[in-house]
Amino acid sequence: MYQIDQSIRIEQTNQDTIIGLANTKSDLSYTLVIPARVKRQIQEYYRRQGLPTLFMVKLFTAGIILVLKRSRLKVSNLVIDIEYPGYEIPIMKTIQAYFKHQVDISFSVIGKHSPAHFAAYGVYRHKRRSNHTATLPELLTILHKKDRGL
Repeated sequence: MYQIDQSIRIEQTNQDTIIGLANTKSDLSYTLVIPARVKRQIQEYYRRQGLPTLFMVKLFTAGIILVLKRSRLKVSNLVIDIEYPGYEIPIMKTIQAYFKHQVDISFSVIGKHSPAHFAAYGVYRHKRRSNHTATLPELLTILHKKDRGL
């Protein structure tokens, strides 16, 4: 089973967001940084589209998709920390629609003792290096592809 947690919420556009993916039964983990500058650019993009309130959920979902895609880990069971209550079903459906293989997704409070939290928080505290830093073009590619779903 894999878990997803974020350190620094998407809407905090003055700081980078780190999304951590980690296996609860092994040391496998992968982290992605979404730079503050990129978050602000995407926020402005959604503001111009007339969807400023969905920017957080859409970018969080795109970040999860990018983590799963870039990590190349075979994730079939995923628990996502409840970051945006009320948006669990659209997040789940968007992620599942993006991948050809079945991903069983659930939502729960992950907590500070989770390996996904340690992975994300470790990057935030500069105790470990991130595996990847997201770029505006790669996030926009995912957002454009999934905008039909969320």
